[in-house]
Order: sequence, then structure tokens, then C-alpha cells
Amino acid sequence: MAEFPKKAKVVIVGLGGIVGASIAHHLIERGWDDIVGIDKSGIPTDIGSTAHASDFCYTTSHDFLSCWTTLYSIDFYEKMGHYARIGGLEVARVGDDSRMEEIKRKIASAKAFGTRARLIEPAEIKEKFPLIEEAIVQGGLWDPDAGLVIPRSQTVAGKLVDQAEASGKLKSFANTSARSLVVKDGRISGVVTDRGTIEADYVIVCAGIWGRLIAEMVGEDLPVMPIDHPLTFFGPYNEFAGTGKEIGWPLLRDQGNSAYMRDTGDPKTAEGGQIEWGYYEETNPRLCHPRDLLEKDQARLSPSQRDLDMEQILAPLERAMELTPILGELGYNESHSFNGLLQVTADGGPSMGESQKVRGLWYAVAIWVKDGPGMGKLIADWMTDGRTAIDHHAIDYARFYPHQTKEQFIWDRCTETAMKVYNPAVHPREPFSKGRNIRRSPFWEREKELGGYFMELGGWERAHGYAANEHLLEKYGNRVPVRENEWDNRHFWRVSNAEHLAMSEDCGIVNLSHFAMYDIEGPDHVALLEWLCAAKIGGDNNIGKGIYTHFLDEEGMVRADFTVIRMADRCRLIDGADAGPRDFQYTRRTAQDKGFDVTITDVTEKYVTIGIWGPNARATLQ
Repeated sequence: MAEFPKKAKVVIVGLGGIVGASIAHHLIERGWDDIVGIDKSGIPTDIGSTAHASDFCYTTSHDFLSCWTTLYSIDFYEKMGHYARIGGLEVARVGDDSRMEEIKRKIASAKAFGTRARLIEPAEIKEKFPLIEEAIVQGGLWDPDAGLVIPRSQTVAGKLVDQAEASGKLKSFANTSARSLVVKDGRISGVVTDRGTIEADYVIVCAGIWGRLIAEMVGEDLPVMPIDHPLTFFGPYNEFAGTGKEIGWPLLRDQGNSAYMRDTGDPKTAEGGQIEWGYYEETNPRLCHPRDLLEKDQARLSPSQRDLDMEQILAPLERAMELTPILGELGYNESHSFNGLLQVTADGGPSMGESQKVRGLWYAVAIWVKDGPGMGKLIADWMTDGRTAIDHHAIDYARFYPHQTKEQFIWDRCTETAMKVYNPAVHPREPFSKGRNIRRSPFWEREKELGGYFMELGGWERAHGYAANEHLLEKYGNRVPVRENEWDNRHFWRVSNAEHLAMSEDCGIVNLSHFAMYDIEGPDHVALLEWLCAAKIGGDNNIGKGIYTHFLDEEGMVRADFTVIRMADRCRLIDGADAGPRDFQYTRRTAQDKGFDVTITDVTEKYVTIGIWGPNARATLQ
């Protein structure tokens, strides 16, 4: 092994997984060099989630960014010769009409986002997947681009590292743990490892289930959590003996049972001759804080593969045997079955992007195999250009408020998201039951008296209508739309439409205290906003005015919309609750990078925001 270097442009912590290896590849593709990658065990990893991942990819999602990263990743794997585009099914059982409706919604999203998924009838399901009981399914979804990374994503990670090393732009060091991070004047400056200290301009944390432990080294936390994912194997299954295939039948999702299934191909392949059945626990997910992970020499299989008790999964497995009886006909391979640790997150999205506290420290944590290369490209583009070609707000680590990175909040929210990985279908307005009542406006008690229907955003409890105004439904009658479909009407209160009608005719007061507010002061406060905003902020005529505008990035693309209140000695930004922390970080980083002399202060908790709207708003105020 080469001598451990004293300095590098970039250090990747966790090079051995598919995420770290993909980032190294894409950084080099964008012209970066002098990269050092370390991993606490083997490269490719022999202990991380990549080492045991099921490695399948579906293109279906209600999220455009997820579709994009998955499609990019599939194409990437295929160009490397490591993807079997075998196709994938998702089925709805007879009697499970809600799952069938969700499949139809997925088809609609597929059409909107450019994927090729389509509806499929029971007879065609049986034709494509003969192991299924046709009478049990009412229909399903066929994703022709779904498939399997072959032979493993672990193999791809190793190949990417080898290619990067051969280019002379990467040096890799296995069995090299990060002990601490070195920070000087708010910027990353190095990594202390058990081989010595290496100086670095940038550090990228790709440590997977250990990612939170690395973030803790600089006093941060990531809203992610490893959970047990039961993976079971049954065999021998010799249907594809002699074919050399890594997989023979299409993938199968039985999401109404929170489960999936696939074969492992020819018995002569690495894990062949079996049926794999995986399950996501809906009622009692077992979370594992990274500090409780075993070391390699303590674990029976590996730190990311924990022992499985069959009692944990007996009921859903019995349901799976109804759908695919072969699971009950084959022998259970107990020694090969385990609980594989994978990561869930507090809001469903990974933690990616630059640290909120330390410049030059980047995170890429809680990313699954289906998105690894796509997310690797996004990080490389982001670090190179300061932006990505696709909107990344839903994965940006800057989106989190301080309360959302507290340990109890992370535990509670991750527990809740873990219960909904596959089932039930998650509504786009689905409220969380945990981590609530963290922030309340001064009007909260009064809103409660008025029968407020509360949802949460950015920790704030927001009323989406008031029972006290339901008399307006009678007043406006059929002018108030009726949402006939239960899904469309879920987490929506019809009275809010009636309230809007009343406000449009007269005047209404809206509590907007959840809006984020930041004061920007200093010699360059106007110059900074002139650089950031589309609208004119400077000039004496704007003092005392509120200016609605947008943040534009270096390419002139819209990053945010908000109102700027121009005062004589400062500007106040009034921003959406969900966008507040992202826009605060973007403003702060831009000021640092461009050399603007400003002070930026969060004043959200000092003020309330009230909207007074309607044709009689001015008269009412007067």
C-alpha cells in the first residue's frame, strides 16, 4: 500500500460503498484530482449496507428527483455492464382496493416523469411471473426498466475505485478509520485517521450507517437512522441452473404486505439458487443508533447484518406464501438470512450537501443503491458549479432547522417513516404524528378556540381552516368545490375554500407567523441583495417598501421567492417556513464567498407575521 499522504484536495470518508465510489468517479469526470478515499474496513466495503443490499432498482416514484437519480443510475450501471433490465412487477391483492388506487397513481406519476411503467392485468402478471397465484391479485404495475445491479453493487463500487486509482487521481486506503475532523476558522482543514492526519480542502462524508458519528465530530447530527430490514432466503431453487443468470424472473413487489421477492438466478452464481424475500416492518421497526453498532470482529456476519428472529416476520411471511406458495415449499436458509441495516430519514430524503456549520464539509448519507450513481453526479456537479441542473431542495442538508436535528426528534420521525417504507401509501399532505407542537404562534390558543385544523410546517403548528367559520359553507353553497375522491379530500378542510371566498369579497386576517425572518445588516447589505435578487433592492425610493422577489443562482435560475422589507439600516427577508433554513444558508454562504461585509440574524422568534387581505384590507387597516 502507498504511503498515507499528508495532504489532499478532497478526502472521501467511506469510499468503499456505492455512494463514495460514485462520488469519486463523478468528481474525476468533472476535472477534480488529488482525491484520497478512506474506509474503516475493506474497499469495496465488506461491512456497509452496499455489501448486503438487495441491489434492485424500480423507476417508479411520486418524486421527480428520485425518478431522475434512479434512471441515471440504471443507465450508469448498464453502461458499465452491470445491470440486468429484467423488469419489475408491483401487485395489488384482491380486496386491497386502496393499493390498486395507489398503483394507478404511480402510473400517473410515471407518465408525468417520463418512465415507462404501465398497468397490467392478472393474466399478464401470471405470464411474466409464474410463481404467483393469479386468483389472489386484481391487477398491478409493470416497470420494464426495473432490474438488478449484477453481480452486486459492491462489485461496481470496487470497479469504480480501481478505475479512479488507475487514472492517477485517487488514492484509496482501506482499514483506515476517521478519528476526528479538523476545523479552522469555520472551515474544514483535515481528517485525523488511525494512519495519521491528512490536510484537506474538502471532506465528503459517505459513511452510510456510520455517517452520524462523523457529523458528530463537528457538533452536527444528521436526521437519519439505521433500521433492521429482514432479508430471508429459501432454497434450493434450481429453475435457472445452467443459465449463468444472476436473476431469471422479474422483480416482485407485494407492497400491500410491505414485502418484495426475487430469485437469485443460477445456483453457480455468487448467491444463486435461492428465492430472496424481504420485508419492511410496519408496526414495530427496530432502529439502531450508529453508536450501538457492533465492530467487525464482534458481529456474526457484519456490523450491518444483524441476527433475525423468524417470529418477527411470521405473519407477513405467511401472507407471502398465499401469494407465492413456493416460499412454503422450499427450505428456509436460516444461516443466510439476517436483518440488514439500511437507513430511513426524518422526512424521507437523504442528507446531502454542505454542512450547516463547517464550510468545505459535505454529506452524502442515507442513499440507496438505486440512486447511488445519480446522487454521486449531483454532489460532483454541486461542488463544481455551486448548483445542480435539477432542483435539489428536497435532499439539501440545509433544509433542516436546529430542532429537526435533535436526537429525540430524529428517533421519533425516523420511527414513523420506517413504518411507511412500503405500506401504507403516503399521502403528499400526510402529517407526522410525532415531533409536533414544537413551535406555536402567539395566536395558537385563540386559533384552538376557533377550532383550528392544524398541520405542521418547519415545526410550526398552522391552522388550515377553522370550525368556527363552517357557517360559510352554507352561505356560499355550491361555490365551494367538493372533492369527491377520498384521497383528494384527505388532509384538506373544505371550510378553507369558503374562507377564501369570504376574504376575496371583504377582508380576512391570516396568521403567517410560521414565516422565517432574517435581518441582513452591515455595509454591504444592499449590495448582497442586489446580487442575489431579481428585483431592484437598492435606491432611496425602496426604503420603507416591501419588495416581492426571487433569489437567482449564478445561471439565473430561481432558487426561492420571498419578500424583502427595505429599511434605512437593514433589510428583512420574510420567507416560507420550509424554505427558511435553506435560504438562510444560501445567503450566508454567498456573502462569505463573494466577500460581502454583512451580518445575518434569524429574528423569526422575535416577530409575528399577519396577512390582511381582500378588497377592504386597506380600509380595515385604516
